[in-house]
Parts: sequence; C-alpha cells; structure tokens
Amino acid sequence: MPHLQASLALDWTFPHLRPELEAASARAFEETHAQERFLAELDTPAHEDPAREARFRDALAHVRALADAQAPLTYERLREVQARVLGHAVSFRTGDAFAHGGAHRYLFFPELEAMFTRKVEADAADGCHPVVQAVRLYLDLAFFHPFPDGNARAARLGFEFLLRRARLPTPPLTPLVLLPKHPGDVVRYAQFVRLAARGIAGRGGGAESP
Repeated sequence: MPHLQASLALDWTFPHLRPELEAASARAFEETHAQERFLAELDTPAHEDPAREARFRDALAHVRALADAQAPLTYERLREVQARVLGHAVSFRTGDAFAHGGAHRYLFFPELEAMFTRKVEADAADGCHPVVQAVRLYLDLAFFHPFPDGNARAARLGFEFLLRRARLPTPPLTPLVLLPKHPGDVVRYAQFVRLAARGIAGRGGGAESP
C-alpha cells in the first residue's frame, strides 16, 4: 500500500517547512467560509444534488461543533460524521474501492480497518503541527478510502475539524483539492502541507515545488 508505506517513512515534522508552519500558527482564528465557497464554486455545480449538499452542510455544522468542543479524533467520530454526509449509518468498506471513473483502485484486505483506526488515532496524538495533522488526515481519508462513498467529502471535513480544533482558519480549498495527489508521492504530500500553511497565513497558494 504505497500511501501507508510513504506515510510511515516520512518525517512529518517537515523541518524545511518550519517558516510556513510558523506563519500559519500566527494567524488568528476566523470564519473563512472556505467550505461553503468550495460547495458553491465546485461541488454543488458538479453534482446538482440539493439533498447531497444539505447533508454535507449538516455534517459541516456538526464537525464545527465538535471542534469547538475540543472533541478527540477517533475512527468512531469519523464514522459518525460520515453518517451525516451519506444520510445513513456507515461501516468500513468490505471490498476494493475505485475512484476517478475507475482510474484509481484502493485494495481491501481484512486488516485494513484496524490498521486505519490505529493510524488515525496514533497520528492524532503524536504532537505534529496542526496543519500537518490536518493534511495527513485528509490524505489518509483519500487514500485508505475507508468508506463505501463520500471519502473526498470526509477528507475535507476531517481537514477542517483538525484545523478548527487548533483554532486555525480553514484556507481556500480549491488549490488543495485540485493539487494532483497520488498515493505514496511524498513530494506532493510536502507540497500539500506548504500550500495549506500558506493559505492559512494569507499568502495564497501557487503550485511551487516544496
């Protein structure tokens, strides 16, 4: 599993990104409405499904309340949020998953759910910078692809949850979502962290190499 191997081998402290991370930490919390902008500009026009949008908004409000209450990150909490995203109870997927019209395949094996649970909960307690933690959770939700549907939405919600819980504003989402990302590509992982940090600091986000 390229993402897991890369994630376990990577130095998530990103010492070469310290100036960007410190600049992000210096930004006072504010409501940026980044999720709502992404919905209006990209997600809703792409899907034209009012019920889908309403469920996401409900899940977003729930995530924000959890973050404001300093709720811990657990796999069960991710499932709870995803149930709101999809409108029904959810469990970990039980077979291979596909995305981007079948171009991306995410394999299933019996230990995958336990592995995902351990990783998410250990990462949440490892003391990395909140921006790094938020990016890492985004990537885990995208590349473990834990749920039968809605993993991209789960990734955006998890990203906001960890930033907001750390009292950091959510940066513009479009550059982050559209940044090409492939499982195991640690150069892109670092670039994602840099773009997120710069977006939070208000420096914009170009597609520069890390």
